[in-house]
Amino acid sequence: MSRSLRRGAVAAVIAVAIAPVLAACSAGSSAATLQVKPNAAATAISNGQLKLNGVAVVTDAQGNAPASVIASIANNETQAENLVSVTVGTTAATLTGTTAIPSGSALSLGTPGANATLATVPTLDQPAGANIPVTFVFANGGSVTLNAQIQTGTGEYAPYAPATPTPTLTAVLPSASGTGLPAASGSAAAHETKKAGEPKKTSPSPSSTH
Repeated sequence: MSRSLRRGAVAAVIAVAIAPVLAACSAGSSAATLQVKPNAAATAISNGQLKLNGVAVVTDAQGNAPASVIASIANNETQAENLVSVTVGTTAATLTGTTAIPSGSALSLGTPGANATLATVPTLDQPAGANIPVTFVFANGGSVTLNAQIQTGTGEYAPYAPATPTPTLTAVLPSASGTGLPAASGSAAAHETKKAGEPKKTSPSPSSTH
């Protein structure tokens, strides 16, 4: 075999060897590195125009309820949307803050801040680490249910943990008997007066006249 033919054969072998690598690099959404999915759930409704990303349920640091639902809801519809309700398992969440989502805008549910929109559930049917169905209902887009993981409010989820209620202190006024002072008496003994060098005097009690 001539030298030129040998070079051509070697080049062909190299091309065949690197073909799978090049295919993986240009595979787009099917590339191996893109098959790793985060724990947060995602879905879309209304023909893909209403997208929910990063959906999770966050407890306190010990994995206890109440829990907060977090999600990023993007509205690509031509009309404004409104988040009507959120249900975690069988428990309805309490919505606070602005639930309107203008067209071309997004709602960050559960993100702390001065104008935060929160969805809080008092109890959970599953422990931390489990997946639980979460249902979102919208005024125009309808409803959608997806399984979201329950995360403890630690690490990257610590900022989303529900706030711990501040205990209320009640002032307790001491009773008269607890001050060490004698209680006032309406008896004649309370009117006793005495001067130095004089015998003890007692004010007479008023007598009733019939």
